[in-house]
Amino acid sequence: MSSFRERVNAHLPIVLQLLSTLSLVIIAGTALCGSQSLKKLAASHSPNLQNETNNVHKNIHMNKHSH
Repeated sequence: MSSFRERVNAHLPIVLQLLSTLSLVIIAGTALCGSQSLKKLAASHSPNLQNETNNVHKNIHMNKHSH
């Protein structure tokens, strides 16, 4: 019968590879969730940004013609 240390050493590479793979899966999932949140945030601010940009352009256009 092998000792505890030998059994741990035999299984350690498999356990470490599993942890590494699991970590990468979690990071990928977090990145996907983060990108979806950023898309929603950008979409919620997009109309406001577009309106502000249009107002700036209108003001610039009006100032040119008022002189």
